[in-house]
Amino acid sequence: MTDLVIRPVEATDHERWWELWQGYIEFYKASVADEVSELTWQRLLDSNEPAFGRVAEHSDHGVVAIMNYVLHLNLWTTKSVCYLEDLFTDPDVRGQGAGRALIESLKETGEKEDWHRIYWMTAKDNTTARALYDKLATETQWVRYDINL
Repeated sequence: MTDLVIRPVEATDHERWWELWQGYIEFYKASVADEVSELTWQRLLDSNEPAFGRVAEHSDHGVVAIMNYVLHLNLWTTKSVCYLEDLFTDPDVRGQGAGRALIESLKETGEKEDWHRIYWMTAKDNTTARALYDKLATETQWVRYDINL
């Protein structure tokens, strides 16, 4: 996809970010309360929070993808670690490079700011996304466990 700009999320992106965020939630058949979604949005805009957002904006189509990530410490390194928590591309333009461009922009930032690693998770059956991820990163052998509280 040509004419694509990757940039930090801005307050004026709220409506489109919300649409894509809801699409992301629906894609994973999840349920997130509107108040939680609004808090997430506010955190992305708050420079005192370790949460950040980026968008992929096309010159003709506007914002076509969103990426939310969190920087955190890690007890095995002195460097920051980045958890890429959310990545979603509008289905109408999926497979045209927006997701790749967002991840590559994050990698560039991580290299520039000397992070230790960027990591993320996806569903085992998300074959479209995994085809991209397999080109950009290394699948690990770690198994995730959750305790829901």
